[in-house]
Amino acid sequence: MTHKILLVDDDNEFRTVMTLALESFGYAVIAVADGKAAFDVLRDERPDAIISDLHMPLLDGLTFCRQVRSETGLAEIPFIILSAYIESDGSNNPPDTLADQCFSKQGSISTLLPQLESLIVAARQRRSERLCES
Repeated sequence: MTHKILLVDDDNEFRTVMTLALESFGYAVIAVADGKAAFDVLRDERPDAIISDLHMPLLDGLTFCRQVRSETGLAEIPFIILSAYIESDGSNNPPDTLADQCFSKQGSISTLLPQLESLIVAARQRRSERLCES
């Protein structure tokens, strides 16, 4: 099954490269330039995960993440912050983020992919368990 990723980043070149990289690993990607545009997408689409930049115009990544987490039906979507402002060792991750994971843009996609897949699988398992309990 193809997982759908919502990629949110104001850097057009990075969005293009990341989209191609994710697609090469079998993901379907919806790419937008800011958190406001991402919320517009979320009205019609339910991605399996969100990957968002931190610093963007209109609606930054932290605010976007907080808003996603506050919405019923969206709150459980795995959320990853991917930013040039995060050190590769994670030593300066934003302290007030509600994201599941934070990664440096300087890191390797091979570091990101296992975490992304793990978050997607765990979220699907939680949804399945809730459906079984109902």
